[in-house]
Amino acid sequence: MSAKVLPPFDLEAVLASAASAAEAAGEQVMARFRAIDLQIDGKGDGSPVSEADRAAEQLIRQHLGAAFPHIDIFGEEQGYSDTGSSYRFVVDPIDGTLSFISGIPLFGTLIGIEERNSGQAIGGVLHLPGLGETYVGGPGLGLRCNHQQLPNIDQRRGRAQDQPDNPFAAEIISAGDPLQFHNAGCPQDHARLSQKPLFRGYSDCFGHAMVLRGAVGAMVDPALAPWDLVASTALVRAAGGTVFTRQSKLAGHTDAILGRPDLVTALSLELGWRTS
Repeated sequence: MSAKVLPPFDLEAVLASAASAAEAAGEQVMARFRAIDLQIDGKGDGSPVSEADRAAEQLIRQHLGAAFPHIDIFGEEQGYSDTGSSYRFVVDPIDGTLSFISGIPLFGTLIGIEERNSGQAIGGVLHLPGLGETYVGGPGLGLRCNHQQLPNIDQRRGRAQDQPDNPFAAEIISAGDPLQFHNAGCPQDHARLSQKPLFRGYSDCFGHAMVLRGAVGAMVDPALAPWDLVASTALVRAAGGTVFTRQSKLAGHTDAILGRPDLVTALSLELGWRTS
């Protein structure tokens, strides 16, 4: 395991500001939630984007840019403000846009902090405005939700304690949607996961949040862009969990398994994402 990359700034203060930015964006997004006149467009890859996505990212950029002008911002909707800074914010203003435009409150804002040269995620914020939850974490800080420290993921074994020899019979395993697996060239993996006794399809950052909560043991999430993964990687690791990644067959994307270390290892082996 590589050594932790510690930034030359107060990470806790940066995360607090990022959380404030995410929550402000969340308020703005919720004001347009289920609006009948919401403007929705299509991207080149066929995914939807709304006026609320663009406005939320602009607000986040203004907030973070004013507080930390020396840290670049890489956002889903507006790209990369690259000045060569050693660190960068990686922003998804609305992760789960399909849920948002469908009137389903299981979407959120992701803000990660990444060390530029190593690509290491060193801090993250995940805000679920529809549920009123904000997760914040980083090295040495652990994981907090709404300012309350959460226990280590491995200490929240839940139902698995009753069946230690067969954790998949006792733990919820979640996955992204089938289209992600198709795009990543592994549709058979979704079919295999769907046979797990407690399989659920909690997707996007809502699924990641349920891993952080310990409600979901692990989540298999392929074909992720950087803004989908940086914040959650930092958060899961801050909570004592593991994130296994491999290069996706979808160019520029990453396949990931996030969750409790033993389950992540077991799933990555079972799906053939690793050999040992």
